[in-house]
Amino acid sequence: MKAKWRRPVAFAIACSLGLAAGPGCGGTDVEHPETTPVTGTVSYKGKPLDSGTISFVSDGGHTASGAIKSDGTFGLSTFGEGDGAVLGHHRVRVVANNQPVDVMPGSSPGYKPTKDLVPKKYSDAATSGVEATVAKGQTPIEINLK
Repeated sequence: MKAKWRRPVAFAIACSLGLAAGPGCGGTDVEHPETTPVTGTVSYKGKPLDSGTISFVSDGGHTASGAIKSDGTFGLSTFGEGDGAVLGHHRVRVVANNQPVDVMPGSSPGYKPTKDLVPKKYSDAATSGVEATVAKGQTPIEINLK
């Protein structure tokens, strides 16, 4: 291989393996939009949901998600554990059903078809009709589904 091609080829290989440190090359110096911690509660017909997943989808397309705990509380993560959501307007989706997360259809003993705990419209941010605004110093957000 000619000497003038060695360095660019080595750089391309390093990028493809994620070894080079720098923006645009799979390194850790990737710039992300600013996030802020987001916590809250989600309820359906006035009662806290005891399981499921909630996601906030920003107008810029970044999704923050978190598990709904047995008391209806949640915390969101976007780029790293517990970092919250990007600032600004979000559409919200909630997916909640009666199936434990470790049960797989067709392969787990005792599998039963799932039953949604909230109407299907809430499982898509585009149809849920639920919105939230995320700001610095965010207080807990209450999501009340009807």
